[in-house]
Amino acid sequence: MKSIRSFLRRNLIGGVVVVLGTAAAWSYFDSREQIDELFDAELAQNARMLGRLYQSRLASLTPAARQETLQQMTSGQFSLRPPSLSFADGHEKSPLGHVYEDKLIFQMWDALGQPLLGLSSRSVALDYLPVPGYGRQHDNHHDWFTFTLYFPESGIWVTAAQREDVRDELTGQIALHNVLALVVGLLVIALLIGVAVSRGFRPVLRISHQITARQPGYLEPLDASEAPDEIRGMVDALNGLLARLADTLDKERRFTANAAHELRTPLAGIKVHAQNLEADARDEASRRSARMIVDGVNRMTRVVEQLLTLSRLESGAEAPRRPVDLAQLTHELARDLGPMARQRGIKLHIEVAPGAQLVSHENGLYVLLRNLLDNALRYTPEGGEVHLDIRRDDAGCRMEVADTGPGIPLRERERVFERFVRLAGQKTQGSGLGLSIVRELAERLGAALALKESPLGTPQAPGLLVQVRFPS
Repeated sequence: MKSIRSFLRRNLIGGVVVVLGTAAAWSYFDSREQIDELFDAELAQNARMLGRLYQSRLASLTPAARQETLQQMTSGQFSLRPPSLSFADGHEKSPLGHVYEDKLIFQMWDALGQPLLGLSSRSVALDYLPVPGYGRQHDNHHDWFTFTLYFPESGIWVTAAQREDVRDELTGQIALHNVLALVVGLLVIALLIGVAVSRGFRPVLRISHQITARQPGYLEPLDASEAPDEIRGMVDALNGLLARLADTLDKERRFTANAAHELRTPLAGIKVHAQNLEADARDEASRRSARMIVDGVNRMTRVVEQLLTLSRLESGAEAPRRPVDLAQLTHELARDLGPMARQRGIKLHIEVAPGAQLVSHENGLYVLLRNLLDNALRYTPEGGEVHLDIRRDDAGCRMEVADTGPGIPLRERERVFERFVRLAGQKTQGSGLGLSIVRELAERLGAALALKESPLGTPQAPGLLVQVRFPS
């Protein structure tokens, strides 16, 4: 189940469709049955009424008039056949009658089967079947429902009939009108279910958006004021987890910062003593040992500085963004790293294209570029080249550091961003923290970081290009 909201919508609407669909089907067939019963009762009522009217009429006549009337009936001179009505305008009724008149008929016979009186369609006459009750007759075109009744007082048979297709049409229309209300109700209920489920899950979505919009270092409690009771326990548990995590990270940052600060002073003292030892040593072996101590202290000092940088980054404290003077920034980088480049005989080339501007955190940007250049200078062999190129295009500001070092294999390029990871076979001293700091800073500054092939590389020294792109 990927979505509770979709699950509820699907199952609630499906359940309502099944229930109302069953009710609609039952209502349809039940309506047809009840309407058929009503039509059957109407047939019986019509036959009974016609027979009683006939008896009442004959009873009011004198014997001579009665005999004359019977002769007219049996000779076919007396007919109640409806006129031919026109309904070309599409209406089913008019002041002169109804289109269904041709579909409702009756017939009257005497005891010998002689037709007396009838109302039939233009092409239909009922058969004489002296059997009382309901039945069916068929002519050349249609089936008919019939009801026949015998009146012993006057010795007549009366049959009322209705065409089957007309009854089915009327029954179907009435039943469908009843079902239509259920269908409309189903659509309304489905809409209400969708709205109710969406509104019910709105607080859950707000909490989800709170979590999604958070930065990695933001561990403040979630706002649970609108959380429904069903997830309040989960929100409280998550807030408790965030509080414990914030406390743990705070302790870790304090430990890292305190340890780094405490290590700087003794390391500086060890370096001074090692340099004094090197100066006072009387043999080459002692001086070499003293130089190894100084190199070890330098490596440890670099690790401490990198740990302090990571601690400051993880603390989440950031200066406000402002326009950065990239020319001044690169001038400071050249001043700070120039001695290292000259000492190793590496050509350091820094170029800032005219119009290259950036609004960012100046200190963070300086640390990012310094780490990239420091790594490039350390891993580039003596006599190599390191280029820093800063340009601006339609996509934003692009900074690229290219070198002529050994490069990084494609399969290892993601792993080198992990802390304390150094590739096998490297002889250059390092802490494995430089690129970790670069990635952390790039994420905080909103920049995209990519490792590519260096345009300065050769088959012997493929080099590395580190691209940092700041969006517009």
